[in-house]
Amino acid sequence: MSFFTSKMVLLSAVVLEKKSDDVTAELLRLGLLDFVEVSKLFETKDFKLKSTDDIKNAEAGELRRQLETIYKQANLEHPYREKLSVEEMSEYRPSDSRDIINKINNDLQNLREKQKNLHQENLKLQEIVEYLGNPGKAANRNSFLLINKGKPGRGNFDDMLNYFSNIPHFGTEIPESDYYFLVSLKRDKTLVNDGFNKFQWIEHDEQFLSRDDDSVLITNIEKKVQLLKTEITEVSEQLKSQVINDRDSLDRLWKNLRLHELYSSIQNYFSHTERTCLFSGWLPAEKTRAVENAIRKVSSGECIIEWSEPAKFKRESVPVEIKQPKALAPFQMLVENYAVPEYGAVDPTVFVAVAYMIMFGLMFGDAGQGLVIILIGILGRRLIKNASAGIKKLMQLFIYCGSASIIAGVLFGSYFGYPIFPALWFNYHGVVSGHGAAGSSINDVYDILRITIYFGISVISIGLIINWINLYRKRDFFTLFLDKSGILGGWVYGCGVYTSFYFVGTGYKLLPDTNLLTVFFGIPVIFLFFKAPIHFFIYEREEKSFNIFSIIDFIMEWIVEILEIFSGYLANTLSFMRVAGLGIAHVSLMVAFDTIAAMTNGFAAVLILILGNILVIALEGLSAGIQALRLNYYEFFSRYFTGKGIAYNPVSLRSRK
Repeated sequence: MSFFTSKMVLLSAVVLEKKSDDVTAELLRLGLLDFVEVSKLFETKDFKLKSTDDIKNAEAGELRRQLETIYKQANLEHPYREKLSVEEMSEYRPSDSRDIINKINNDLQNLREKQKNLHQENLKLQEIVEYLGNPGKAANRNSFLLINKGKPGRGNFDDMLNYFSNIPHFGTEIPESDYYFLVSLKRDKTLVNDGFNKFQWIEHDEQFLSRDDDSVLITNIEKKVQLLKTEITEVSEQLKSQVINDRDSLDRLWKNLRLHELYSSIQNYFSHTERTCLFSGWLPAEKTRAVENAIRKVSSGECIIEWSEPAKFKRESVPVEIKQPKALAPFQMLVENYAVPEYGAVDPTVFVAVAYMIMFGLMFGDAGQGLVIILIGILGRRLIKNASAGIKKLMQLFIYCGSASIIAGVLFGSYFGYPIFPALWFNYHGVVSGHGAAGSSINDVYDILRITIYFGISVISIGLIINWINLYRKRDFFTLFLDKSGILGGWVYGCGVYTSFYFVGTGYKLLPDTNLLTVFFGIPVIFLFFKAPIHFFIYEREEKSFNIFSIIDFIMEWIVEILEIFSGYLANTLSFMRVAGLGIAHVSLMVAFDTIAAMTNGFAAVLILILGNILVIALEGLSAGIQALRLNYYEFFSRYFTGKGIAYNPVSLRSRK
């Protein structure tokens, strides 16, 4: 487990042109280099880049995606889960690959067309079914349907149905009669009348629909729908079967296309002189020996390798590797969904994991319901076949959240809303209901709010400390001392916290001594006044001229900065009261369902409690998860997270893009 992003180094290498293919294959096998174009890295145009590889890469990628479309149409997975090997790569012939794919597409074309037509017919019929409803409703004046009884005077009924092929319709023969039912939509009345005129439609004397007529219509249309579904299934199976017959050759083709795509994507970064090729890329410092040895081996020692430290480059250009145990993968996902940390900064994953679980536990403290969430996570991981990495991490997050709920539930003495066992800390239900335990440090909801305020102060303080560490490592001492999230902002926040607790401790009657308040807030306000001028003369003097408007800008920035610090920190801290609010709401809902259940008895009471728990788990669980995420993002990350990093993305056999 690491508290900082991994140390990276830049590899720059020169190898002989004749060895470039062997080096490329070895780099792909290693899968450690996040490549950088040499010409951009060193800002030179002395190297001529190949253009043919760009075409090859794009072509191989396009053919691979066409092949994946065939897999998708047959409801089959392409072999991306299988481990690729450079040794499996065979000669790449675009025309041969294209011929294979075109042949398969041609073989499947008729089935696709048939499948498409069946789906369209089914959709049209479903619209009729939706409006037809149950027996007795078909003749309703407010119906959206046109239902006619009659027969064509010219041609036959099937020809007439074909005439209506572009609109939703259904036709069936009336039993023991030479007449037919024709069902269509009123919006298509003009086209229907045109068809009647063409086929000289003869209306039945009795247009009123009896119950028997309704029954015949609905029975026949249901049979038609079922028949269409059966045909669609059969066509899908035929399509799948046809692809399965060619599965082995398709899998080999997909792997070869993918390997060549990755291979050429590496060579796209190569720059060339007449006899040599050059390439550069970032990798973790701990992997340098393995990469250097591999390059020297495949190039027979005929190479030049140089290593560069990140300090020579802008921090924003250095890729970031976050290296944490798999157990923390769900929380690393939450961090990366927000942004990538800047290179060399503190990795917040561990802090997010602890803060998120504490917040969730405080908002959703019930051991029984927590166990249900754990079971959802476990079952989700096992039952969702072929789940993506994101879904698996989400299910793992469910397990962690459920564990936090169980721990909090035991501390609060809550098991599906009932105090089955004594609380180890305080009885949350008792406190919310107004009868906390005698001698307990937590006696009312204000004490619960106080807990979350303490927690919020801790989270914001940790965020400030992380920011100071990051700024010190960047050697950005100006921001470290004078920024609102720097030492000056921390000074104001710490003094504000002390002043607030002093005021509350005296029963909202007294503030600290005036001289102390002057030191607390007067000094930082004075320092803040000099922030804008100092920044101007150090960083902006060459770009901007100094005039009267500059002084006005300094004053305005000073006022805004003061307001942001004092109001911002107050709002950020009070925002954590929502943790207590959701926790109280959770308990209140369980008390409400218990009260409703007490008004009934037997099976009804049990059903109310079960449904109540399901509702609370769904709604409160979702709310707690979202609020815990929000507080991490907007109250914790805002203290130190710049989000200017770029993720380390090496080209490897495991690459998905």
